[in-house]
Amino acid sequence: MKLAACVKMLRINNWLGYFLIATLGYAIFTRGSAGISETLYFYALVCLYLGFSFSINNTFDVKEDSLKGKKSNPVAAGEIDQKEGVLLSLFLALLGMLLSLTRSPGAFLFYAILIFLSFSYSAPPFRLKSRPFLDLASHGLFFGSLLFLFPSAFFSKDIEVLHAIIAISVFHLSVIFELRNHMEDYETDKKAGVTTIACALGLRACERFTRFLSFLFPLSLLPVFYAINTGALFSLFLATTSIFYLAFYSKKSYRILDIYSNLSYFLILLGVLL
Repeated sequence: MKLAACVKMLRINNWLGYFLIATLGYAIFTRGSAGISETLYFYALVCLYLGFSFSINNTFDVKEDSLKGKKSNPVAAGEIDQKEGVLLSLFLALLGMLLSLTRSPGAFLFYAILIFLSFSYSAPPFRLKSRPFLDLASHGLFFGSLLFLFPSAFFSKDIEVLHAIIAISVFHLSVIFELRNHMEDYETDKKAGVTTIACALGLRACERFTRFLSFLFPLSLLPVFYAINTGALFSLFLATTSIFYLAFYSKKSYRILDIYSNLSYFLILLGVLL
């Protein structure tokens, strides 16, 4: 296998949102108490996991990515074959699981669950990507709430009520991310016979559903700010939420949701740490 093709399989340019979810969990669970070696250890596992997730997705999204002419997928572009994609993905998964096992049994178990859900999303016989609503639920877990909670297992921290309600909001946001991805890939997925929720509902209905969930997203944050119980922060949350609703309704741009969610989680982080 060519090194350049292997690196492309990892799709590092798509990591940012999910890397930030893991970082949010890291900051909240450690509260700045983790050492440099522990931090590097944790992020090595996160990077291996993200690399595996995108690599296994590339490996089994050949038909739809070929129809799209997606050159970012080396398997679809013919730079490596599917067998090599599987081997690369398994290497990343096994290396990550081995490293997590040397950390603790709890970290290994949690990491193994993440790997299994990510594998099940993309690969047969499960291929949850093509099972409407299961695609949303699985993505909300392995690229959402469980990724946020992984630091609790790695650093052996208890999951408190506040962590749980933050995880619910992250699950909600990850579902919206997945719906947006499906809408972008609607035409090629339909031609390839991949029955995502967008293909099952139809593009217009999926768009309405995504916008509905986007409007509901601030409600998933409301219990978090209430639990933090900081008057100034809660007032700031209400102010930014009002601006979000006005901007999102008028502009109809998901970029506004991205900015709002990043700002909201930054405020949550401040409330937890300060």
